[in-house]
Amino acid sequence: KLSNLEARWAEAALGAIFPGSKDAGMAGIRGMDVRGFLSEVLGAVPFQAALGLRIAIWLVALAPLFIIGRFKTISGLTQPDRERVVAALVGHRSYALRSLTLILKTMGALLWAGDDAVRAHMLAPAPAPAPKNELIPLRVKRAAVA
Repeated sequence: KLSNLEARWAEAALGAIFPGSKDAGMAGIRGMDVRGFLSEVLGAVPFQAALGLRIAIWLVALAPLFIIGRFKTISGLTQPDRERVVAALVGHRSYALRSLTLILKTMGALLWAGDDAVRAHMLAPAPAPAPKNELIPLRVKRAAVA
């Protein structure tokens, strides 16, 4: 089971990764049951996998101190700063940091894609492409030489 602190950190981190889109009609992950989902995952997976997920949450939570030099956890940052921290971790030169961050992102993807509205949007047929404007050949009139 996640502690309140871990749940808050996980929601903040996953909110930076899956903010949703009002234009597309998709909710952000923060409106979903992040705590319940991750608690269920922690209870269902082997000890080593649960430990890895927990370490991933702690890593992302404490990363602002090292990534952007702020003495705050991920939940204390603004949305743009959260996104910056997560993007820096995903692109970090250390394989371990990238992998741990991607573990958390993968768990978030499983929750987010499981939402009915998100899944319906993902499975909806792509809009038809806009008609292409056909090229019209131009005739060039030569000017009369005087």
